[in-house]
Amino acid sequence: MNESIESALHRGTSFLMAQQSEAGYFEGQLSSSTFPTCAYAWVQLAQNKLLDGTLVQWLLKNQNRNGTWGLDAGNQPNRDATLFAKLVLKHIATRAPTSEIEEAITRVPEYPLHLALIKLAYAAFGALDWSKLTISSNMLPAIRLAQKLSWLFPPLRILLKPPTNVLPPTDLFNTPTFGKLFIAEQHTLAAVFLIIELNTTGRPDIIDGLFSWLKSHVLTDGSWFRVNYITALSVLGLIELRKKEGRRSSELDRMIEQGLAWLDRTRNPDGGCREALNLNVWDTALSIISLIEIDASGYNNELQSAGRWLIENQNPDGGWAFSGLPGGDLPSDADDTALGSLALLKSKIPDTDTAIRGGLDWLCAHQGRDGSWSTYLPGQGDVGCVSITSHAVEAFIEATGKESEIDRACQWLKRRISAEGYWSDLWLAKYTYGTANAINALIKAGQRDCTEIRQGVRWLENVQNSDGGWGEDMLGKPSGSTVEQTAWCTYALLLANPQSEPARKGLKFLLDRQKADGSWEASCVGIYWEVIGGYSDSIYASVFPLIALNQARCITQDTSES
Repeated sequence: MNESIESALHRGTSFLMAQQSEAGYFEGQLSSSTFPTCAYAWVQLAQNKLLDGTLVQWLLKNQNRNGTWGLDAGNQPNRDATLFAKLVLKHIATRAPTSEIEEAITRVPEYPLHLALIKLAYAAFGALDWSKLTISSNMLPAIRLAQKLSWLFPPLRILLKPPTNVLPPTDLFNTPTFGKLFIAEQHTLAAVFLIIELNTTGRPDIIDGLFSWLKSHVLTDGSWFRVNYITALSVLGLIELRKKEGRRSSELDRMIEQGLAWLDRTRNPDGGCREALNLNVWDTALSIISLIEIDASGYNNELQSAGRWLIENQNPDGGWAFSGLPGGDLPSDADDTALGSLALLKSKIPDTDTAIRGGLDWLCAHQGRDGSWSTYLPGQGDVGCVSITSHAVEAFIEATGKESEIDRACQWLKRRISAEGYWSDLWLAKYTYGTANAINALIKAGQRDCTEIRQGVRWLENVQNSDGGWGEDMLGKPSGSTVEQTAWCTYALLLANPQSEPARKGLKFLLDRQKADGSWEASCVGIYWEVIGGYSDSIYASVFPLIALNQARCITQDTSES
């Protein structure tokens, strides 16, 4: 197996290097999915435009045999994705009917409307009464109370989750509660509230306030939050504002046109749309880390180019956002900041001290009182995340001198383990990723003998598939094995026990599935959020297997030297 690992590392490294851009960053092609594709179609239909054939064909091609659509590349039947796709196809058919579209519509099973965001689309197309979208303003005190209780008693967050079948009243916008929502919720609701208010009570003060909010939060590239669905909703709100109120201004027109142009950039070659434009900061940081781990010394110039790109795209506050946008318009988040800092620390690239110090200072300032790191701001609708906290621990270990922060984070990680022995994560699928990251962080922090690691290892071993790999969907439901999940589980098991038999089976799975060009098949393991679905990223399918295979090589070298 040793020769096979060396060959796989060599070919995999060559493939990964081929993904680097001339500017220095690494960027995987994110997969198309139903929600962003339908959102793009909704925007085009709102302008009375005919959709091009490739988008229609993507929808038809991705319909399951039972007439449903899935949220993402996993294509597991999903009621909300199915209702969204059916709505879009029905309105395409009214303008450019084809037998193929009609046949697809007839195969769609009957589902009741549930998700409020899908109800919004149906209302916009005249298929639902606008009054059925929101709860009464009388419920605002209850919303404030639920928010306060969830901050004071974090375990209650599971019980106090807001309903998904109805939206809060637009009056929420003018309350302090709105400002304390998770940042993505704010961006979504501001656009949604504008659409609803324009089609219901039409209060000028609310409309003007929402329009001002959208103006102040549009990014320099014309998007909102660099996310397809949020940008589509924002553009739809502005189109509706122009239509309902007859507003004509160069500013409004420019915002709409720039938003439309940005949405066009989310189109993939397969005809569908991806939810985020790119995740190039994360992809670049992960690529640097994996190449440093492999000791790819023959690529020093390329590594320095990638490191310089990271520094150039660091935000003024010292953190990094998920996508490179110089100027700091896109907010810094803890995961990209942790991995960006770790990548620069490991790279030993000259003149990185200021950037590293900025990243570490940002992390110190954003560690929660409970010891965890959340995605953006602790306590503001955000929750501690296992993988992000683990990445921050690794960055602080590499930096040295942050023992207090590391200890608090490790104590939080230990408390977060489930009774079954797994950790749940927010951003990649799901229990395997959370568990692997927690094991890695605790071992590297010198807590190898703790009970939680033994529990996590036992859980990973128990959920290994018969083919030697690991797999689950974004909700944690067991699925077919993927190279990404197999790689991060194998790496964690090798850290815990270099002689692990389940890890050996995982290595064989990875070796058997590498392609001749050095790549692996990417699977849907990334999570936008559960309503929208997930994505695949070809960079993930390279860096995680390379890190796992390299860990096996290091164990072999250590054994032979001893």
